[in-house]
Amino acid sequence: MKISVIIPAYNAATTIAECLESVARQTIAAFEVILVDDGSIDDTQTIAAGFEGQVNLRLVTQVNLGLGKARNAGMAVATGDAYAFLDADDVWLPNKLEQGYTGLLKYPKTAWFYTPILEWTHGKEKSIRRRSCSQVSSIRSFLSYNPIVPSTIIMRSSFDYAWENDRRLQEDVGAHLRVLSRGDFPKMLPEATLKYRLDFGMTADAERHVEKVMRAVSKAKDLGHVSEKEFKLYQVRKAYELARTYKKRGNTTEQKKWKEEALNNAKTTRVPFGLWLRLFLLI
Repeated sequence: MKISVIIPAYNAATTIAECLESVARQTIAAFEVILVDDGSIDDTQTIAAGFEGQVNLRLVTQVNLGLGKARNAGMAVATGDAYAFLDADDVWLPNKLEQGYTGLLKYPKTAWFYTPILEWTHGKEKSIRRRSCSQVSSIRSFLSYNPIVPSTIIMRSSFDYAWENDRRLQEDVGAHLRVLSRGDFPKMLPEATLKYRLDFGMTADAERHVEKVMRAVSKAKDLGHVSEKEFKLYQVRKAYELARTYKKRGNTTEQKKWKEEALNNAKTTRVPFGLWLRLFLLI
């Protein structure tokens, strides 16, 4: 079983070394590591090239087209039996590929896998915490807590998997909903093997991230992958999450705005009691 690691990178000079070091430290070596530079204007390529002696590195370059197209470009040149995705600002624990390899052999009828993640902020190792994670068994359960981050392991021969190319949409959410709509549900492997960095990516602009996610879910609704009821409930959840985020940041104006948005959306659909309670208390 050969696993191709695919890493999309854009101006990742401050994080790519730590990312690639985590790949080099795997207990099972990757067959190949494909780094797709998405038009970086910093030293991403130079730093990555320094790892050629530690991993079987293949460098692919393209103009800045977005993470979705960068991941797809990596898949297009990969030659392994399975893809393992990793973002350039995240880090694997040493047994990531070993656990994935074991899962691929143990569950031959399952096409893709994910694991719980550890959220962290660079330089604050004591802040690491495990994000709550459960098995996704339906589109509704996926929309309830979306535990599947882009660091998945996917069999290349099982189905036609492609990341969302529209940069206005959150590429991983659109891709996962498309696959889930076919009835291809992933298997959650038990051990957390990914350190998910909180000081980059979506946390830098939570509102913009939610807008991209909602566009992806709206597109899925238009395609018939998500029901109107599921979409409305998701609107409530994401507005609640923004209100809670702004509460943590001490921004009472935005907190109030998004709590009211969530409450208004909640009037148009049936909301579980637990969500109502969290919404009112912002917990």
